[in-house]
Amino acid sequence: MASSGGDGSSETVVDIDTSGKSLGAVKTLLEGQSSGGAPKQVALAFSQLSVAAPDVGTVYAKTLPKAIFNTFGVDQFNLVQNLFPKGSSTSVNTNTRKILTDFTGLVKPGEMLFVLGRPGSGCSTFLRATANRSTLGVTGHLSFANIDAHEFGTRHQRETIYLPEEDRHIAALSVSQTIRFALRMSLPLKLRTEQLVEELVQVMGRIFGIGHALDTPVGGQFFPGVSGGERKRVSIAEVLAAGSSVQCFDNSTRGLDSSTALDFVKALRKLTDLGQKTTLATLYQAGENIYSHFDKVLLIDQGHQVFFGRTEEAKSYFEDLGFVPRPGETTAEFLTNITDPTQRRAKTGSEAEHILTPQQLSAAFKQSAHFARLTQEINQSERQLTAETSSIPSSAYNLSYPHQILECLRREYQLIKGQRRVYYTKLVTTIILSLTVGSLYFDLTVTAQGASTRGGLLFFVVILNGWLQFPELFDAHTNRPVLERQASPNLYRPSAVAVARALIDLPLIAFQHVVCIMPFYFLTKLQVDAGKFFFFYLTLFISTVNFSNLLRGFAYYVASLDDCFRYGGTASTVCMLFAGFLIPPISMPDIFGWLHYVDPVFYAFENLLVNEFVGLSIVCDGVNVIPDVPNADPRYQTCSIPGAQPGQVNVPGSQYAEALGFDFDHRWRNIGIMIAIAIAYVLAGALGSEIMRFTPQGGTPIVYAKDSSKIQAVSRRSRDIEKEAALAPNGDTSSDSDIGKPHHDGPALTWKDLTVDIGDKQILKGISSYVRPGDFIALCGASGAGKTTLLTALSQTNFAGSLGGEVKFGGKELGRAFKKATGFAQQQDLHDGTATVREALEFSALLRQPKHYSRQEKLAYVDQILGLLDLVEVQHALIGDAESGLGVELTKRVTIAVELVARPKVLFADEPTSGLDSQGAAHIVDYLRRLSHNGQAVLVTIHQPSASLFAKFDRFGPVEKVLPYFERYSAVPPPGTNPAEFVLETVGAGINARNDDKGTDWATRWNESPEAENVAAEIEYIQKQGSSLEDLEDGSLEDYNSSIFTQTWLLTVRIMKNQWRNVPYMYSKIWVHVVSGTIVGLTFFQMGTGPQDLQNRSFSVFFIIFLVNAIVNTILLRFFFARLYWEYREGPSMIYSWVALCNASIIAEMPGALVCGAVYYLLWYFPSGLPLGGTAGYVFLAVLTYEVFQVLLGLFMMAMSPDLGVAGNLLVFIICTMNWYNGFIVPYDQMQVFWRYWLYYLNPFTYLLGGLVIAVVESVVVVCADSDLQTFSPPPGQTCGAYAGSWASSASAQLMNPSAIESCSVCIWTTGDQYLEGFDLNPQKWGGIWGFWGIFLAFTVSNLILVYFLTWATKIKRWKMFYFF
Repeated sequence: MASSGGDGSSETVVDIDTSGKSLGAVKTLLEGQSSGGAPKQVALAFSQLSVAAPDVGTVYAKTLPKAIFNTFGVDQFNLVQNLFPKGSSTSVNTNTRKILTDFTGLVKPGEMLFVLGRPGSGCSTFLRATANRSTLGVTGHLSFANIDAHEFGTRHQRETIYLPEEDRHIAALSVSQTIRFALRMSLPLKLRTEQLVEELVQVMGRIFGIGHALDTPVGGQFFPGVSGGERKRVSIAEVLAAGSSVQCFDNSTRGLDSSTALDFVKALRKLTDLGQKTTLATLYQAGENIYSHFDKVLLIDQGHQVFFGRTEEAKSYFEDLGFVPRPGETTAEFLTNITDPTQRRAKTGSEAEHILTPQQLSAAFKQSAHFARLTQEINQSERQLTAETSSIPSSAYNLSYPHQILECLRREYQLIKGQRRVYYTKLVTTIILSLTVGSLYFDLTVTAQGASTRGGLLFFVVILNGWLQFPELFDAHTNRPVLERQASPNLYRPSAVAVARALIDLPLIAFQHVVCIMPFYFLTKLQVDAGKFFFFYLTLFISTVNFSNLLRGFAYYVASLDDCFRYGGTASTVCMLFAGFLIPPISMPDIFGWLHYVDPVFYAFENLLVNEFVGLSIVCDGVNVIPDVPNADPRYQTCSIPGAQPGQVNVPGSQYAEALGFDFDHRWRNIGIMIAIAIAYVLAGALGSEIMRFTPQGGTPIVYAKDSSKIQAVSRRSRDIEKEAALAPNGDTSSDSDIGKPHHDGPALTWKDLTVDIGDKQILKGISSYVRPGDFIALCGASGAGKTTLLTALSQTNFAGSLGGEVKFGGKELGRAFKKATGFAQQQDLHDGTATVREALEFSALLRQPKHYSRQEKLAYVDQILGLLDLVEVQHALIGDAESGLGVELTKRVTIAVELVARPKVLFADEPTSGLDSQGAAHIVDYLRRLSHNGQAVLVTIHQPSASLFAKFDRFGPVEKVLPYFERYSAVPPPGTNPAEFVLETVGAGINARNDDKGTDWATRWNESPEAENVAAEIEYIQKQGSSLEDLEDGSLEDYNSSIFTQTWLLTVRIMKNQWRNVPYMYSKIWVHVVSGTIVGLTFFQMGTGPQDLQNRSFSVFFIIFLVNAIVNTILLRFFFARLYWEYREGPSMIYSWVALCNASIIAEMPGALVCGAVYYLLWYFPSGLPLGGTAGYVFLAVLTYEVFQVLLGLFMMAMSPDLGVAGNLLVFIICTMNWYNGFIVPYDQMQVFWRYWLYYLNPFTYLLGGLVIAVVESVVVVCADSDLQTFSPPPGQTCGAYAGSWASSASAQLMNPSAIESCSVCIWTTGDQYLEGFDLNPQKWGGIWGFWGIFLAFTVSNLILVYFLTWATKIKRWKMFYFF
């Protein structure tokens, strides 16, 4: 079935041979990319080229216990060994295997080499090696323009480029911005003009058929943007814009239909000729037209070179050996099949009949005249080349380093505009917090009671602006693979991006601080002095810059986002602890006190505090006057705050600051230190961006679960070291004659005059057809024709549009049960990468098969499907992701298997052959055909069908039924043409598909044809005939085939296995708790019972809330991706409900949360010397409750947020609010009335901290050390007891020397209860500590309710929480 459609837009297609304007622009680009204006000509020559890699054998999944064990020495040893390797790699590791063996060849400028081989043969390894990008052991001779590869890579690295199969782009940038950036980086400044760049952007848009999408975001896996095929064309355009002389394309036609792929190769041919490029490409499922555009072909069989020569000579060479092509087989298919013993055919008695191994094939080639001529050609070429490189730029980079930074700055600005929702959220968060906290501290008094509160105010403004930088970790880490790819061809130094990001921060942070400080500073009535205000602004600005670069630096050095938050969260909490507010410098402990010297927050806080207090006079009154004797002479009194001298009731602010350990004279020294630290952070990040690489470079084996059953020897097979080997089926697949006639028993799906409207655009117009059990139907059409839209509309999976016409199943309208009766194998292979193949299939089978099947029957069917799709050998292997795992073909089979085990009535498959070579595609199609002839209805979309594949489908196909239809309308195919390519080109596919109305013409002809009438009649017959729907209606009143309990149980087990095998997540949480608990426990080690110790007790409790940022950010990340999997695949497939998603996400987090809470408690509580007995038990329970609260807080915040950036900013808002309105930083009595009577009571931390502080301070007998005592002098002639005894008795103060006549010493508290009174706490409030815990538990339960409510509201009812974005 062919599909023609699209959006109806039109654009002019450029023929770069004939369009003068476009030709001139392209010539200018090519000339500008070489010095002197002459095209750069770089010949590629290699002989005895081999690539070897470590043979890792069978690899088992690294689990959490192993990661924890490795922490104690193993990881450190491996790190040192990697940094300081001794000797050669071959002497250290003798277990190596050759990936490529003795390759010889020559590719001249202006030539195109077609690299052919089955997946796993070494094609990607070869392209990486010849692009000078391989990190494996490359030996032999490899030269570029007669320059050794090592020297060429040092001096001319940007002259080679490798485009991997996976498309990696900055998703928020538009297509034009992406291409424009590559052009600006590759064109010399002397030639580059805005007009030329814009003209080239338009030309490339037209050449690659993406002119209509230039202003559309490129998008990504979970970011809306252009289609997959269009994204592939963006990748190709970006490479060509880079202007490298040697270009290596790895399966760059993946996701393109055959006509568009042909157009790409045509454009590549023309650009290669025009620019004298040296082009190498491996393309899967290449038709004859594509093959003919290449000059030479290299055929690889399991790492052995079995042919290198002219494309027109390859087929005859193998035919001379005795190999026989199959009828209708293209040359590329014939050559590839020669490397497969199960597919190749040889003449009886010929030399080919005795060639059984890749080694024998390679030996035959090396003994041939072709190899002798190749060797002679290489020798002659080397003699002719004189290493003349005048046309090759000698500089490693096209632009100078400052210009690289400038261009990266431009792109960072574009990225900010593309993600403005995140920055709007940050701006709104900043404004709200600055207003609310400013009003909380409104008109702050200058009394002694407000001195500590004023310090808390300054502490808050520092950490608020620091925490607001946390969401930037998401982008810094997510975009890292893109930056590594673009830095590979030396478009720019990676450090240029690091510096640009630091520079773009400056205006953003400057504006953020204007918004924050203006209301904040004047609402709180800090000292209104221009000098102090701008010094306040300067200090805070530099502090936030430090925080931003500190956090971003971790993104350059660690592998996962979980690790980023682990280190970033720990670093931020340490900075908070030693900033000088919780522990004044004068009281810093010896064991960790030195950390404040390397803490930029400390220098910022010191500056803010002395800036505010110097020039301020602190007034003591009421309870802060010692002794508060009626009508006393102030000369015989003192103040209770630090720094007060006998006879002082008004204390200079500078004196107070100095008593805490802060010095006014350090202000400008601190500015210099903070600037130096900021520069150090930027330089460290720049260094990390240069030396660290995390994008897989190959060598990733198949990973097996540790608890798997006995693995067969064959399963030790690992993938091609740089491209996963696809395990082919055992032997040839069944022939059509073996399959037999299909069975058409059962309900059929019919659609008549179907239309789909998305917005104002009609995507599909009057489509009619049907699929019966036993039918194997293909939907063919150009990219953008509407194939996937039709598939989603029919399957009701991820369908976003308005459906018109008539769609029936079994003669009835589609009901609730229909989605349960279908399977949809999506083009994107979305799986839980830590699950094994068997686990994924069992999960789907147990949840999706009809209820009347027993558990044993469901699992038995899993075994049947594993055998049917030849997955038995890898059933215990982890599925992995796009960069490491089973590889393209095996993963595609798993995707299909996951749907098949549900026993669907209709199987939909979107591009099941995308990314596969012709043989892999044939295997998948054979599997599907086998299924259909066993009674399964199969409907697939397909991009690049060969003639042999095309013939396997029921409609269209066989070939003899398709071509006569088009011949009837004078569309006569050339002899030997691939009918699929002919049909697509005839109806208007390819890059110029939007250019004409061919599709409309052919649609009109179809509607008027007798074939259309036959289809309509068949639909009527099928609908009248109907079918028994007893199986379908089983349980039809329920949306799912399994109970909520079963869904929750199985999903919980899967998530917990993911936590066990996905080490960074749980390891990071444990690590943060261990490090934080250890630091706090030792910092507040064995506290006493003096006044300062009581404050330290409360601060050691208070510190627990700083864990939120590090822990909850990782929970946001995890639930975000779990929710995406449910939204895009598992929810639409009716595997489990949103309730099960919430249930399992909560339950699976509980064991880890409780373990982390217990670890933190043990490392903090007992070393700190806090009370034992019942108090210890209460604190333990409160800490565990807090851990549960954190989990639920993260889940409900992610449930209400559209993306991670918004969730991260909301987290900062929530945490800052809870931290500052709980009555500790700002005591209850000092809060403004407006906040005191509602927000204080609505804050869960009010009750958490209140109960904990009461528990560890209540009834403590205060014992003052000498440093805790306040001194004053009695009036002449009076003893201390006579003068202040009655006051001490009434104030419950301890008068230490009542008989003295001078220097009276007072300990201001007798018990801890007096300390609690300052925070409006007492042991009887709210029913005591258990009342506090009960209220906090109620808030925890409310978080639980919000998780469900917000998930239902945003994902089921589609409510928008943020209308202003």
